[in-house]
Amino acid sequence: MSKNALKWKPGVTTWRKVNELGGIMGLSSANTVVNEGFQFCIFDLRRGQHEGQELDKILFFYPADLPFSTQLSVIGLSEGLITFTRIFSPEAACEVIEAERHSHVFHQAEPDIWMVMVVEKSKESDAIWRIDALRRVLKEVHSLFVMFHGSIRSLLDKEPSGELVRSHLYAFIMDYLSDFLVGKKIKLPSFRDCLKERGTVQMLTVGREAALEVQLGVFKA
Repeated sequence: MSKNALKWKPGVTTWRKVNELGGIMGLSSANTVVNEGFQFCIFDLRRGQHEGQELDKILFFYPADLPFSTQLSVIGLSEGLITFTRIFSPEAACEVIEAERHSHVFHQAEPDIWMVMVVEKSKESDAIWRIDALRRVLKEVHSLFVMFHGSIRSLLDKEPSGELVRSHLYAFIMDYLSDFLVGKKIKLPSFRDCLKERGTVQMLTVGREAALEVQLGVFKA
């Protein structure tokens, strides 16, 4: 791999030649770039490790109507990137992978349980804030799910086939995503929405005297 093919920082990795990286790890990225522009998956690294049982690791995938081969390709590439980045940063979990056309946003929700969003790259100049907001979305999804249903691992321990946790995850996350659905497409939060609703910037209350001073300054301007 050439020097320009890979730029790495703890927690954030940029691949300018994803196909070259995929070849190094024995993975192909050709099937992971799909027209929908948005995928959201949750998978368990402890499951599906034997041939013929690969689907067992998938706990949630959106869009659910994508072929299983495509779902496994997205998750397989995500697994490979997680493993690859651990070589350089064993203590810091992978957070963001920037490919040529897509951003891969990671959140290790629980030990060996990962949540990943794959989104088309934004043309916004402030896209880095958007990525941070998407990571907050992943964290929020998990924390709310745990509040209502308990941890994903506890549900898997309770019902090892995974059907219980899959049904809970699907119902819960599809309800959550309904806020972003426009027809059959997902409309991800804009930069302004991220600031307003996703906690990227915390809005503080202002005292009466300070508010009057600000208002006076505006009138004088």
